[in-house]
Amino acid sequence: MLRAFQLRAARSVCGIGVRDIGLYLGVSGTIVSRWEQKLPLDEITSNATNPLGLVFFFEQYKILFPSESSIKFNHPLLEVDCKHITRFQLRAARASFSISQSQLAEFTGIPRATINYLENQDNLTFLNSTRKAINDLTIKIFFEKNGILFPDNLTVQVTSNCSI
Repeated sequence: MLRAFQLRAARSVCGIGVRDIGLYLGVSGTIVSRWEQKLPLDEITSNATNPLGLVFFFEQYKILFPSESSIKFNHPLLEVDCKHITRFQLRAARASFSISQSQLAEFTGIPRATINYLENQDNLTFLNSTRKAINDLTIKIFFEKNGILFPDNLTVQVTSNCSI
């Protein structure tokens, strides 16, 4: 079953609005928004539609949900470098916590404009390889301390002690 954080993260990574997902499923954007407002590991349920339709919807955007606690970008060609994180992971992790770019900037000391720049890169871009000189490990460590793990460069996993 799909979890609230997975929907938030997938929608954010793809840049899709709640209204668009609602139209696809035949429900209102308000219902989709309510699903997203649940706690990270809460299950998405609805009498109006089968939320598993969302899984198929996001597969079209190369987004997979390998377990109830993870979201993955499906791309076979990325080199494995688990030390650094990708744009996909940054955006998915931030959306999983439901925090704004400004809040992440405050928590990490990285300017909001820089976070915005990083989030507008390609999903497979490693944050440390952009023209912005940042220490992406600061971002990675922040998320890991708060229950978000990065088992590989294409996956974000939420632990049961995920909290901010």
